Amino acid sequence: MKNKSIVIAASGTGGHIYPGIALAEEFKNRGYNPIFFISNNSASVEILKNSGFEYITFNIFGMPRKISFSFIIFLIRMKFAFLKALKQIVRLKSLAVVGTGGYVTVPVIFAATILHKKTFIHEQNSIPGKANILLDKIVDKTFVSFLSSKKYFKNAGISGYPIRKDILSTSKEKSLQKFKLKNELSTVLIFGGSLGAVKLNEITCETLLELSIKNKLQVLHITGFKNYVEIQEKVKDSSNYRIFKYMHNICDAYAASDIVICRSGAGSIFELKVLDKPVVLVPYPYATDNHQYWNAKEIEKNGRVIIIEEKDLTKENLRNAVYTLKKNIKSDMVKNIIKLPQELIFEEIVKCLKS
Repeated sequence: MKNKSIVIAASGTGGHIYPGIALAEEFKNRGYNPIFFISNNSASVEILKNSGFEYITFNIFGMPRKISFSFIIFLIRMKFAFLKALKQIVRLKSLAVVGTGGYVTVPVIFAATILHKKTFIHEQNSIPGKANILLDKIVDKTFVSFLSSKKYFKNAGISGYPIRKDILSTSKEKSLQKFKLKNELSTVLIFGGSLGAVKLNEITCETLLELSIKNKLQVLHITGFKNYVEIQEKVKDSSNYRIFKYMHNICDAYAASDIVICRSGAGSIFELKVLDKPVVLVPYPYATDNHQYWNAKEIEKNGRVIIIEEKDLTKENLRNAVYTLKKNIKSDMVKNIIKLPQELIFEEIVKCLKS
């Protein structure tokens, strides 16, 4: 098997891209050549540039919800994406295509199916997206992160969410030094996704800035791009409050933190679960089928998880949640994992390639 290239199709947010990167790292370590097919939105491109993996971009966006001129443009772009995927898969002589989410996976998986390539998809969320429900009917195997989402698919296997290995191996001491934080203070990490979350940013900033000024804790706040300037203006020169627009290597922030406040995308859920971090989850209220809320409910039984819906997010509620979790802080604890999800998925794909 001279040519060992495997295409990973992913687009949109980091929630689709990062599990693809975890899989790509595993493929590369096992002697395969992973190549990404991504949409040309800025978030996807920026993440892939930082990852070091080869990628090819496609001019495609999410499907409009209403029949309109935009919908016609969407269909035309899907057609051109399909033709481009056909050409590139033939050129690369790819052994297989793995889709980890986003609309770019649809034309790529269909092209791979026509070319008689092995095809796979991975669904991260507890309530699957429409694209993956459609693709499940034609792929060789579907991998799911949550047991509860298996019922939506005909040929699904439980695999879990692929976790980047550096998240498990980053030193807390070195991370605290990197951010110039104090070992004796509890550290709270806040993030709301690559674009950010305005209400989450503003309320957490107002609440935790007061506590940091009183020297009761220190803060790492990843605002996203939307209202970084506004948050920066509020924080000014506070010595215990660090703000960032975006952080590609979030493993350092995870390692430094004692408590996390964030949205409940599948990636965050599984990463924090593996690290056993006390967390306040504020689900994104406009997620399709409210899937972020149901993602959060999957791990709520853990006593170190508090869910606050955005409509109930106030300074008082947040302050109480942080104080409650602060009592439950333990020393660094990473669960012993015999096999990571990406290892299990890799082995299943290789079995399928050999069959």
